[in-house]
Amino acid sequence: MMNGSFFDDLIHWIDTHIENRLNLDMVADRAGYSKWHLQRMFKEHTGHALGEYIRTKKLEKSACRLTHSDEPILAVAISMGFDSQQSFNRSFKRQYGMAPGTWRRNASPVQTMH
Repeated sequence: MMNGSFFDDLIHWIDTHIENRLNLDMVADRAGYSKWHLQRMFKEHTGHALGEYIRTKKLEKSACRLTHSDEPILAVAISMGFDSQQSFNRSFKRQYGMAPGTWRRNASPVQTMH
């Protein structure tokens, strides 16, 4: 049976690999369980769906990159594993209530000296 430290380790691994093209199959392979079993146990243990957790972490990292870099939005979307800018925009807007471009324009990155 999976215990708390198993999930702590798994969540740490997900968080440190979030910029990879991470998906449920990869996480299940890493954990050594079928993705169906892992998803059920993850939800029981954390209260969150595994896919939702991964998507939320990817969007948090994306928001950070949009705030602190001038990377094109499409480059951020693709590098974070979204299939298209449209799917990224939809997910981002659902999470943050605004499009990625609006987020970037409204963000207050640390000012640099010129």
